[in-house]
Order: sequence, then structure tokens, then C-alpha cells
Amino acid sequence: MFWYFNHRDKYEPEPKRKIVKIFFLGALMVIPAAIIEMLLMTVVNRSTAGLLNIFVLSFLVIAPIEELLKYLAVRKWIYKSLEFDEIMDGIVYTVSASLGFATVENVMYVLRLGIETGIVRAFLAVPGHALFGALMGYYIGKAKFNKEKETQLILRGIIYAILCHGIYDFLVLAPSALSSLVILLLVVLLLWIRKQLKKAEVDSRQRMTHAEHVQLAKEVMNTSDKDDH
Repeated sequence: MFWYFNHRDKYEPEPKRKIVKIFFLGALMVIPAAIIEMLLMTVVNRSTAGLLNIFVLSFLVIAPIEELLKYLAVRKWIYKSLEFDEIMDGIVYTVSASLGFATVENVMYVLRLGIETGIVRAFLAVPGHALFGALMGYYIGKAKFNKEKETQLILRGIIYAILCHGIYDFLVLAPSALSSLVILLLVVLLLWIRKQLKKAEVDSRQRMTHAEHVQLAKEVMNTSDKDDH
């Protein structure tokens, strides 16, 4: 998953050290996520049961906490960086944070429930985290270069990620008849995100073309000035 999204950033690839940094920051976000979720789960489990319990845990506890912490990792440590200079960067960095989070989370599940659980999650939960991150990252990237709608775009990305994550968790935790729909959800998400990747690539290509034209114009002006002298 990491290779796929990083490979799509072909016009101006991000520094590896920045990507690794965000990956580990995303991994660290598992700690506050685990603490907050355990506290809230205790309250929710005492007050709800059945499908209502699953719905509250999925949409109001797990999904918002985890997606907001991933967003925090990106917003706090890379969003304002000069390296963050195209929409595609929002996708790459948010996916990196998401995969860092998913990696540690998966290790924790393996330690608690065994390697079989880790293998299943490697094909479902880890790609899921990457796709939720890519969805949010696209709008974070757009927000960086649209100051008038910055807050609106960021909120849209966070809400989309939370909704998709919530649906995923609800399907996984719900009775087995619904669990089979998880794969369909991931396929739909992948198709949606592929469209966003294409739009981001077009934006990157246009930015690069514009930069090349500006550079060429400067070189022509400098040559003209030398000829005048």
C-alpha cells in the first residue's frame, strides 16, 4: 500500500526522511488512541448494547479518535513545511501516518489474539487505514492551496474518513452477514481514491509545467539582459 501511493507521487517525490518521520509519528498516535478509546469504551459498554453499542463504538469512538489523531500528526508536523507543495503530498503524508498507525495497531492485535488475526487484518484493516488516510489526505492537500476554503476542505476530508472508517468498523463488529460487505467497501473506496489520485497527478503536472515556464522566462530575461550589456 505504501509503495502504491508513494509511486503515484512521480512528479516531485517527497524526501524519504520526511515520510519516515510522519510514519513514526502516526505510529506514536496509537498510544493516545488506545488510552482514550479504552476510557470511552468503558462508558459506552455500560450504557448500550447490541447494534446500538456497535454503532456508537464505530462512529462516535473508534473512527473519530483515530482519524483525528492521524490528521493531527500531519497538521502538526508537516502541513506547514515547504516540502508540502502539491495536493499529492497531502495523500502521501496522510497515508504514511495512517500506515504507521495501522502497523503498531496490528502488532498489538497479534500479541493479544494471535498471528491469524494479524494476517486477516493485514489484508483488510491495514489497507483500510491507508484508504481512509488517502481520502482525508486529498482534501488536506487541496486545503493547503485554497486558503479561502481551507477549513471547509479539511473538515470534509476528516468527515469522509470518519464515515468510511465508521462503516468499516460497524461491518467488522456486526453479525457475520454484514461482515462480508467489508471487501465491497474497500473496493469502492479504492475506486474513489483512484479518481482523486488522477486529479492530484493532473495538478502536479500543471504545477511543474508552470514552474518550468517561469524558469524558462527567467532564463530568457537574463540572456536578454546580458545581450544588452
